[in-house]
Amino acid sequence: MAVMDIFSTSIAANSSWSLFDHGFADNQAVTYSIIVFPGSGPGVLNAAAHATLTQGETFQHVDGTVARKIYVQNNAPFNSVDVHVIAIVESL
Repeated sequence: MAVMDIFSTSIAANSSWSLFDHGFADNQAVTYSIIVFPGSGPGVLNAAAHATLTQGETFQHVDGTVARKIYVQNNAPFNSVDVHVIAIVESL
């Protein structure tokens, strides 16, 4: 089992972000997770770290590689969040 920190980003308050993650073999299963840290916001003294990860569609390209789309929603109403996207890759 390989674990990869594939991307990190900052998401504004009440905003979302998506990632089109590609280049996987057709026999690989990928599970995503996020690590969330509080960001900042005007007038926010105790920032929240609250986000939702949704694993979306899976695509097979004409070259045989597989891509997956994921979505992350910042649920903190008044501050940004910093997010690391982690992927666990398993081969069949």
